[in-house]
Amino acid sequence: MLKLQGIRAGYGRIEVLHGIECTVGDGEIVTVVGANGAGKSTLLKTVSGILGIWSGTIELGSTAIHKKSVERIASLGVVQIPEGRQLFGPLTVEENLELGGYAKRRSGRKAHAKLEEVYELFPRLRERRRQQAGTLSGGEQQMLAIGRALMAEPRVLLLDEPSMGLAPLIVKEIFTILGELNQRGLGMLLVEQDARLALSLAHRGLVLERGTVVLEDTGQALLNNPDVQAIYFGQHGGRRDSRTESA
Repeated sequence: MLKLQGIRAGYGRIEVLHGIECTVGDGEIVTVVGANGAGKSTLLKTVSGILGIWSGTIELGSTAIHKKSVERIASLGVVQIPEGRQLFGPLTVEENLELGGYAKRRSGRKAHAKLEEVYELFPRLRERRRQQAGTLSGGEQQMLAIGRALMAEPRVLLLDEPSMGLAPLIVKEIFTILGELNQRGLGMLLVEQDARLALSLAHRGLVLERGTVVLEDTGQALLNNPDVQAIYFGQHGGRRDSRTESA
């Protein structure tokens, strides 16, 4: 289980996260919903170690990870797929995948075995294994970003806007694959601009406003919540003050 307690973090002197409490159980998908500027990406950065926390604790199982390096956190099983994918464009698909397996894997298996698993999951990447990553389509690049993360044998994936810039059919394909990975036991902390799609996939969801969790429930309950529908789905009938939209 991934457990966040009392997380405060920010940039310079500006505090963005104000005492965040969150858990991701083994094999659970938790979606974070919120408007632009709510602190969603900042939350993922603190968990992955990219951004240091001001106070609080982050634990993976019984291991405290909030003071460890990005590399160490990844090797322990928490791996982030960043917004925009951030692939190495001049390198081939296979070279990008091999770089994803730099961290010592807990099972000790050879990189080749894991590479074959990724290719079975994403046959298109096998077809393009010698192609430069920068020449792939947007959907293929997202597949590669997911595949690169899987090479590190994660226990929890941190996903930041995986649907960004993709056509609806490709988004559906990507989320189908995420569902399959979850059925294999992979946990996820998911930030996604398409709140309806993300909550449909999630076991639980958090609503983040101005760096504070204001609502937590099952994914289905949040989908049916009038406030969430009004603010994030553009439907009428919500009760929350409209000022929350600027969070």
